[in-house]
Amino acid sequence: MSVLSFPEVGRNSDRPTAEPVTTILRLTLAEATDWQRTIMAECRRQRVLTPSLPAFLKRAGLIDRCTFLSSIGPGEPLCFRHLGVPTLSVLGRAWGRTVLNQPDEMDPHVEFAHSVGAQYAESIGSGEAVFNRVTVSGVGKPFVYTHALYGWEDRGRRAVLSAVDVQTLH
Repeated sequence: MSVLSFPEVGRNSDRPTAEPVTTILRLTLAEATDWQRTIMAECRRQRVLTPSLPAFLKRAGLIDRCTFLSSIGPGEPLCFRHLGVPTLSVLGRAWGRTVLNQPDEMDPHVEFAHSVGAQYAESIGSGEAVFNRVTVSGVGKPFVYTHALYGWEDRGRRAVLSAVDVQTLH
């Protein structure tokens, strides 16, 4: 006779935590929203990261849809410099306060950060736009989003802009 044992779920029990699962599907930039394509076209047009890009994003009303990371020098980690509204709506303002101006490797959602960080590195290395649909579970409520990424590298200093469109939040 087998005995089935069910974990006790109550106020005093530890709830098992689900391991984060991130699925990233590469899409073509043609599948991005109009505003994501506009941002990527401007990044491509400028080719070099200067203050004119944030100025363009502000004028176009798109800066709040973007998350921006940069390093301060060669070999230094990417740090969160600007967190867009879509990112904060999913991960929360408390998360935002803890990671702003901190290295992306300090993100408390380590597995999720590593999977997305690989996409950042690809975009930086290619100097071209990368567009993905990302499905995440195990980090709060499950969610799906797209991000159009554009990366730069200049004398070892790196930066990446992520134009995030949250598709679903379950």
